[in-house]
Amino acid sequence: MSASVPTPAPQISDAWLAARSPQVRELMARYADPHPLGARLRALLAAQTLAATAAEWTGNPAGLPAELSALAAHLRDVGQGTVHQPGVRAVIDHVLQLPAEPAVSYPERLSSQVEALRRRVELGSRRMAGLGAAKLRDGDRVLVHDYAATSSQAVLTAAADQGKRLQVIATACRTRRAHGLRAAQEAQQAGHQASVVSDAGAVWALAHAGVRLALLGADGICADGTFLATPGAHALCLAGRATGVPVHVVTDLWKLLPGIGPEVAATNLEPDPDGVPEAAEWAAAGLGFLNPLVDIVPGNLLTSFITESGEIAPASFGATAATTYGSGSLLLDQDEAA
Repeated sequence: MSASVPTPAPQISDAWLAARSPQVRELMARYADPHPLGARLRALLAAQTLAATAAEWTGNPAGLPAELSALAAHLRDVGQGTVHQPGVRAVIDHVLQLPAEPAVSYPERLSSQVEALRRRVELGSRRMAGLGAAKLRDGDRVLVHDYAATSSQAVLTAAADQGKRLQVIATACRTRRAHGLRAAQEAQQAGHQASVVSDAGAVWALAHAGVRLALLGADGICADGTFLATPGAHALCLAGRATGVPVHVVTDLWKLLPGIGPEVAATNLEPDPDGVPEAAEWAAAGLGFLNPLVDIVPGNLLTSFITESGEIAPASFGATAATTYGSGSLLLDQDEAA
């Protein structure tokens, strides 16, 4: 269960994009959103974009695989990229591995494969949401770090559906490609009491505000449980370990990361001002600034991973992923067995 290392992709021209159907343009815009809804939905959007492109293809059937390969190269690089999201890369790679022959049935077979992925994603989200919600009681105070629609946010929605009304503290996440405020807004819409804590005050809130547990998401996870997450996650895990407050990551096993290469550090060092508008003033004053995309968090600081296969110890992430999906086998092949 591995993903290719992303390489710089050719840019697709405005003319190319304008020639696509409204459906493909909408899917690509959602996928490229700098503040997307999480790696899982981003993977699904990438697969749906490839399937929609195949469905509307009117050229020579033999030319469709090359068209999809060019689109896939763009998907690996556009928006926030996929350096930190192995699950997105793996899904793109897997979709492209579908045999192109017989060419006449290729679009339909591709569409069926992507529908299997959608069902798998939905089932996994329900399982994780139920496991997370079971840890919460009515009136609990919970801290949520960044917005992830189908993982940590799904836990809050499931708790509300069970009649539990929580006090949700969402970290502001004024950092690159994050959306902490949305976590608070949607918690409030679900019926919970919601507050936003400044990033500087997040550790204080975890340690001193009566928090029962904290919920995080993850973009990629190594076999030993080391994971990539929104900056601030490392400090929260350290605080949780020091104070005894459980910190759980709600995530999929298919986000297994083969390793953390130098491209992650290079991405973190890019001078991206997203989420920090005052960075322009710093730059104008001749100052550099650091606004990393991801934290690299040792798994031994975490309480557990809440996954589609249950709650697991951080150190067993790689073994559980292999048991669940098999060596070299992706979630798309596992839909009926779920």
